[in-house]
Amino acid sequence: MRAPDGGIPFFAHVFPVQAPHGERGAVGEFGAPRTGGRVHEGFDILARCGAEAVAAATGKVLRTGYDPILYGNYLEIHGQGEERSYFYAHLKVPPFVHRGQRVWAGERVGAVGKTGNAETVGCMLHFEIHIHGVAVNPKPALERWDGWS
Repeated sequence: MRAPDGGIPFFAHVFPVQAPHGERGAVGEFGAPRTGGRVHEGFDILARCGAEAVAAATGKVLRTGYDPILYGNYLEIHGQGEERSYFYAHLKVPPFVHRGQRVWAGERVGAVGKTGNAETVGCMLHFEIHIHGVAVNPKPALERWDGWS
């Protein structure tokens, strides 16, 4: 595939937490059962509260907000030149970016927190990847992008 200027496009990705981190275990994995017949649509990355959360890819912020029931402070970024979007939840404070803003891979977009239903669980980043609006398991991509493990 060629870029409009004739060059070859480059889609770099970055692990979304730029600090030492871990995994929550089976309960934090994609597809883990949840109340009401739901399943977990993301992957939970444990890190200290306030750890830097960064854009996994260059793109545009689709939405930001606050959901007191599930996600707490959240944001979603659509990857430039991709069919994927990246969803971040449980941020400590509202995202540092706003709807419509362009972000670069590795740019700070928030801070790891425990808002929404993570209040009793502890500090984490709930991270999802969607392709055409359908959640896919983010763990294989996260493992490729992870420079801390």
